[in-house]
Amino acid sequence: MGVTYYPIDETAAKRAHDANSYSDYKPGYATERYRSCVDQAAELAEKQKKLVDPMYHEKIDGLLDAYARRLADNWNERYRIDARVPSILVAGGSNFPVRKKEKQNAARDKNMAEWQEIQKLLGKIRGVGRSGISADDPEAVRKLKEKLARLKQEQESMKAVNAYYKKNKTLEGCPGLTWEQIERLKAVMARSWREDPKPYESYVLSNNNAVIRQIAKRIEELTRVAETEFSGWAFEGGKAEINRADNRLQLFFDGKPDAAVRAELKSFGFRWAPSVGAWQRQLNEDVFHVADRIAAICPLSGELPSELQVKQQTETAVSETPNDPSGWKLYVIADLMTWSTNAEQRSPLERFSSFEEARARFDELRGEPYNSEATPPNPEGRPYSRLTLGVESGDGMSAADILQVREGQNYLVDDFTRVERLRNDPDVMELLLRTAREIGFDRVKGYVRTESGNEPEPDVPFEEWDNPWFESHTAGRVASIYYDLVCETDPQFAEEHPDRAKEISLLVYEMQYWGVGRIALSLARIKDRDDLDDAVRNRLSRVIRELTEYKDRVGPLPGRTKGKKPRQTER
Repeated sequence: MGVTYYPIDETAAKRAHDANSYSDYKPGYATERYRSCVDQAAELAEKQKKLVDPMYHEKIDGLLDAYARRLADNWNERYRIDARVPSILVAGGSNFPVRKKEKQNAARDKNMAEWQEIQKLLGKIRGVGRSGISADDPEAVRKLKEKLARLKQEQESMKAVNAYYKKNKTLEGCPGLTWEQIERLKAVMARSWREDPKPYESYVLSNNNAVIRQIAKRIEELTRVAETEFSGWAFEGGKAEINRADNRLQLFFDGKPDAAVRAELKSFGFRWAPSVGAWQRQLNEDVFHVADRIAAICPLSGELPSELQVKQQTETAVSETPNDPSGWKLYVIADLMTWSTNAEQRSPLERFSSFEEARARFDELRGEPYNSEATPPNPEGRPYSRLTLGVESGDGMSAADILQVREGQNYLVDDFTRVERLRNDPDVMELLLRTAREIGFDRVKGYVRTESGNEPEPDVPFEEWDNPWFESHTAGRVASIYYDLVCETDPQFAEEHPDRAKEISLLVYEMQYWGVGRIALSLARIKDRDDLDDAVRNRLSRVIRELTEYKDRVGPLPGRTKGKKPRQTER
């Protein structure tokens, strides 16, 4: 798609320039500046197209066109505003229209706010195709089906490669693999910790299968919503309408609702949309249960909004896969402290069928000031949890928080370690890994199993945590593997250093400040011993490779330079 430039009012631009500058206006200068900005946006759009699936190209083009059009309108309005009252340096102070200047400055502020909103379109272009397929996309079901088919094909290809390797003990000549792919898989297997590595380990297949199930469920949900006839209603002072085109439940008030009502609407996920003059939220099956809890929009009939919905009975909305009641969904609670303190108005538990939707809602709330506020200590003597992300089973029998924000820091909640159903489910581990990778944890408040039960431990930085649950290469995990290996190969070391947690903490300190070279060197010395069996020797080799990769991943340490320090000369 070619770039469309919208007209710039050169007459207004010249008048604005002359009213605020002594220099002569260069004809066409405003148009030149505008086209330069649009060209930069077009370059960004082309780069994004190369990174994402072609199905997203049309959306990128639409965002680019919206940017070009809205930017032209914004600049033309700015030129008209700037031409209203000349600068005092140009007009002089005598009889200067101060009141008109104040109005002009107010109009400029509003225009600048609009410009800032327009710049957010560039961020949206960068995010297209990177954060999942939005339910607002009219082609969402088609795109999800295409993605599902692609993932199923990848699953079968990975299983076929594993079968070929199991039979032939080599990847050479494997059908469907290029030379580069074979070499990449061989490199991954060489770095593996496992005694008998495979081209694609079980967790890779499990994770991909979990995504397949998640997408299939989302297709089912979107199909069901699309084929269900929802009903609007009238409430005191307004009405609720279903907007299928925008995929929104919209609330229209006769007048501006008071501050308490506005605050309640925001707490339940409704947002003000000036373009349509309504408070709105994404249309799905849960939104009506949320509306049940807002007294200000209670239907005049006295029924609940969820009770008013007319369900269209159809046999066509059948899932492509059997319903799996153990499938996992996510939830977000804007402020868990309202639950812990039994506040009069508790933040709602908002459920999401996909990680992308839950993360988008989490990101929307994460920047709110209350998440960084100091709180009074809870009964355990810790700050209260505010914004919370959690996981819930499809049958509603199991649920656990996985991330809580406390005084501005993201805490990993390790409740899953004490619930067998969660800790043994690869889907839950995948959700934890994605949370660590895409949102990030700062600290961990963990527990340790003892004879008397689960005992709490002091919280630690996530990077220092000995994490045996899901794949995350932290310094703590590398240090714990190193410590266990040394204890296994040297019983005397185990007797002299029995405090595992303390020793791991010291090793993490060494990795952070002295590098990992000395640790890898000590393992190399152990590996040279003649009394080791081959299995232990192979494990040592893999640990040494892991330490080297860790060193490459973290890069040079602060304050460290290569080579010897220069010798100081005597004066």
